[in-house]
Amino acid sequence: MSSRDLSEKQSQPRIIIYSGKGGTGKTTISSSTAVALARQGKRVLIMSSDPAHSLSDVFDVQIGRNEPLKIEQNLYGLEVDTIYELKKNMSGFQKFVSSSYKNQGIDSGMASELTTQPGLDEIFALSRLLDESQSGRWDAIVLDTSPTGNTLRLLAYPEIIIGGNMGKQFFKLYKSMSSLARPLSGNNIPDDDFFNEVNVLLKQMEDINEFILSPEVTFRLVLNPEKLSILETKRAYTFVHLYGINIDGIFINKILPTSRTVGEYFEFWADLHSKYLMEIDNSFYPTPVFRCHLQRTEPIGADALYSISQIVFGQEAPDKTFYSGKNFWIESKKNQATSDLREVLCIRIPFLKDAEDVSVERMGTDIIVTVDRAQRNITLPRALYSLDMDRFVREDNLLRVIFKEVKVDKEEMELNVNKNVLDKLRSMRRLKI
Repeated sequence: MSSRDLSEKQSQPRIIIYSGKGGTGKTTISSSTAVALARQGKRVLIMSSDPAHSLSDVFDVQIGRNEPLKIEQNLYGLEVDTIYELKKNMSGFQKFVSSSYKNQGIDSGMASELTTQPGLDEIFALSRLLDESQSGRWDAIVLDTSPTGNTLRLLAYPEIIIGGNMGKQFFKLYKSMSSLARPLSGNNIPDDDFFNEVNVLLKQMEDINEFILSPEVTFRLVLNPEKLSILETKRAYTFVHLYGINIDGIFINKILPTSRTVGEYFEFWADLHSKYLMEIDNSFYPTPVFRCHLQRTEPIGADALYSISQIVFGQEAPDKTFYSGKNFWIESKKNQATSDLREVLCIRIPFLKDAEDVSVERMGTDIIVTVDRAQRNITLPRALYSLDMDRFVREDNLLRVIFKEVKVDKEEMELNVNKNVLDKLRSMRRLKI
């Protein structure tokens, strides 16, 4: 498992991440995007992070699981194999977890299976995406993700694993304590391979955090014009913006035609779709919305997928960044009555006005923002480190976290120190001189 140096300037390919509720057709939309780009002469990789991969099915060819395999001219496919990535990158971690289960009396075969910890598929998908983006082999990479819930975990995992500054300090402390305890505890304490791999993983997670926030990376949501699909997409839209990732497109798939020749049953659903289309346009403005009607046949194979791309994008380039919005910024404001300066961290969170539970808590150099079921640790800019969090204010879809400077009088600071201790220190300093 190798670490990367993102400080070195490298030409990064265009990265497009598609997600959506299960069954909305995100694999079809993401695959059609990849085909269109490849047929424009660009070197393209289509990747899948869904444990239940379906790229092979939609292209009707066998897709590579360890290394990208050619689908057609300029187009390659990869379905990330979690087991392969675990053995390649985390053998020391796997060995320790397996031995821990065996020490608890669990059968060796079962212990080996349990080493594939929940969430590792998301971690390795992001790690492999970063590897491929820095390989220099591709002009564009399209990632077809698992259903929305897993995708949101995929985006959150880098930060969860790092745990902010406190998480990294705790890991260093645990590593130091384990080296002292290992001679006394035998096999119950991880060895150096375990700590080295986890340390590299933490570094990679920091790299991934930086990577997914780069301007070349955008997120796109695929939904159907149905109530449950819209509600889940709204939640995902809020969550992704909370993490500062740019969403440059909303893709509505499987829209029923409004023809009056399909019978009363389908006319009801077509009318309902028309109403939901208006709601989607209004809800996600100003993010551009793309449409694709339900086709007469299943879009299987590269040619059929290319036809879908023509319907969806028309004359637009599929890898264009269709929208770019700022999610975080700092404003300075002066209190007119006291002349005190206030620094305001502004966070744009779509649908914040509809949220029932919103809270912000300060924890060292981080703040914890909770919006209903979504939660994120946000590391503060250095300009706010020395300031106290005063309060937060909700303004429509904008969260304002207000920080103030704490003024401490010099005499008051000295009075807080024990005078005898202070005199003793001064006399010692004189003796040294």
